[in-house]
Amino acid sequence: MLSDTFCGGKVNPFVLCKFRPINKWLVESLVNRSIYFAKPDTLNDPFDCHIDLWGALKRAELSATGDRKVFFSMILSESKFFENWKSILDRYGLCAFSRENTHTLLWSHYADEHRGVCLKYQFRPSYFLTEEFLFAVAGDVDYIDEPLTDWLKNSPTEINQFVEGLVHKYFKTKSRVWKYEKESRIIRRQHGVFSFNINEPFLNQVCFGLRTPQADIDLVTNLAQRYTGCTIFSQMVRDETEFGFTENLL
Repeated sequence: MLSDTFCGGKVNPFVLCKFRPINKWLVESLVNRSIYFAKPDTLNDPFDCHIDLWGALKRAELSATGDRKVFFSMILSESKFFENWKSILDRYGLCAFSRENTHTLLWSHYADEHRGVCLKYQFRPSYFLTEEFLFAVAGDVDYIDEPLTDWLKNSPTEINQFVEGLVHKYFKTKSRVWKYEKESRIIRRQHGVFSFNINEPFLNQVCFGLRTPQADIDLVTNLAQRYTGCTIFSQMVRDETEFGFTENLL
């Protein structure tokens, strides 16, 4: 997992897939060697990063005892805690990736119905552990029905550790219905575009969809080669099964 890569001291690069339509935003990201970190309130799932914190804390307070109950009661009585928490969510930005590139729904939903691309990034942890990156959290998404409710049963009661745990739960958990995406995320303490000021290539491969027009293939190939140093290109093609497809190098 990414969290192991960052926190466990490993140095091997990890590969993540980003499905994109071919538009001016993709062109800009290639030319500027950048990736975009979205605000939580712009995500396509209205529940994503929007768990009802007050409601979960209230349920936790009702079932808790002793010092844990006192801790939850204290937080619920502090309106400033919720104001500060909202400011954290408004400031942070996340970039979502998949750990695979052969799921047809991912191509349909995020790559313009197979007319777009899948960008395969090969990142080193050192790219993110710099002062300017403002790294917050990275890891594979957990797909849990009641992530916050379950976590609060054994959450830390020291306020800084509690907030750190909340950040992980909000940014790295989704409903089980999204499990097919096999999502991983990198989160910054600032939303918006981030351009990598590094010399070595980090875009490892560009894979085009089943329906990507040849003109778009030529355009993206030229831009990726010129601005990112990418040298590997492929396209999805139908395989011998009725609904399957596979990847062919170009």
